[in-house]
Amino acid sequence: MWIYLVRHAQTDGNAKRIVQLPDTPLSVDGERQAKEFAQAYLHLPISTILSSDYARARATALALHRHEKTVMLSSKLLRERNFGDLRGVAYRDIPNDIFALNFKPPSGESHRDFVVRVGLAWQNVINVAKSNEGELLVMTHGLVVRCILTEILKLPTGVLNSADIQNTCVTKINKHNIADVPLLCDVSHLSAQASDKRE
Repeated sequence: MWIYLVRHAQTDGNAKRIVQLPDTPLSVDGERQAKEFAQAYLHLPISTILSSDYARARATALALHRHEKTVMLSSKLLRERNFGDLRGVAYRDIPNDIFALNFKPPSGESHRDFVVRVGLAWQNVINVAKSNEGELLVMTHGLVVRCILTEILKLPTGVLNSADIQNTCVTKINKHNIADVPLLCDVSHLSAQASDKRE
């Protein structure tokens, strides 16, 4: 049985390099990506979708949920890292390296707090996966995906360096053996028109 770890489809915030707000909707390109993702994965025996409750993640998950008789659950633990007062600000206008390990955004999460939360999110993922007979799809955000790959799956550095966490990228994980990852950050379901490598 498999866990499909997915990053949400594109938003204008992704394309314009803006620290995102919780209610940021999908862009026109993102809607296209979500549709292509859903078409590619609707054949899978997914019994449950576990999604971040942020708008962009739920919208991407719903594109698949409409085609499937699945249970859809929301989890606050799967939210993107909280950058507090920096949300809504363009990266170019922030003087600090917001991804530095020692940086804590005003009114936001430190790197350490974020890692702890993602650890709790992953434990919830495993619990949901074990309680389901079918396969589980987890819809979340780019930094959450990267944290799971580095802190939980502990993928080798060389493998991580080649991981391109694009919008709607899919990582396939064996729920009984998380070292078994036959698919890493795959976006082969996207057409050339829908694919966009901007974060």
